[in-house]
Amino acid sequence: MRIFGIIPPPSREEHLRARIWAAGGLAALALIMLMLLIGSPPPEEADLAPPALRTARLAAFQSDVGACRAAIAGAGYATAPAPDVRDGRRCGYENAVELTQSAHAYSAPLVTTCAAAAALILWERDVVAPAAERHLGQAVSRIVLAGPAYSCRPIAGRGDGRMSEHASANAVDIGGFTLADGTSISVERGWRGTPSERAFLRAVRDGACDRFAVVLSPDYNRAHRDHLHFDLSPYEVCD
Repeated sequence: MRIFGIIPPPSREEHLRARIWAAGGLAALALIMLMLLIGSPPPEEADLAPPALRTARLAAFQSDVGACRAAIAGAGYATAPAPDVRDGRRCGYENAVELTQSAHAYSAPLVTTCAAAAALILWERDVVAPAAERHLGQAVSRIVLAGPAYSCRPIAGRGDGRMSEHASANAVDIGGFTLADGTSISVERGWRGTPSERAFLRAVRDGACDRFAVVLSPDYNRAHRDHLHFDLSPYEVCD
């Protein structure tokens, strides 16, 4: 039952408690506003910022090579500038980089656009390494390339003559992996190999789809029966 009447003034103790609650609320509000202003990277990325090497920045790295190389260096890896290539009217590249220090060794020198190099590092670090431990019980010691990143050619199997992303060094083909104990896992044999090989190769394929725009595997067509194709084209395909 509500009783209407004159409400007595708060006691001294109640007034003091109200002031303490108000002060605490203002302090909490100030702390929240400060965090919003300065930002706070997640703990797993704190050691990479600034500048952070994150998937969300790959689009910006396509046009800002300086920021791309700084982010790669800030994450503990290294690139070197690669000479520009002019190869006819439809092929070549400029402002590419050679990935000189990555999470894994490669079977051959790797020259790509800087954004593609950054995507590879993210894929190696966040996908390949944990997938190898989870499915194979050991680390990957080397990644085997299925050919050079740059190749002046159209997309295989197309009749319209559209050029491959390889024609601008914006693509990478992965042929397989060498494990710490020397075991080799190729895409061609391992795609239908042992259960652990199959699980590992599909995990690294699926994880690449979050870093690259186009990811093609033996599931896509016979032209990719022996390698995984990654690129940063304007299109999106994951198969």
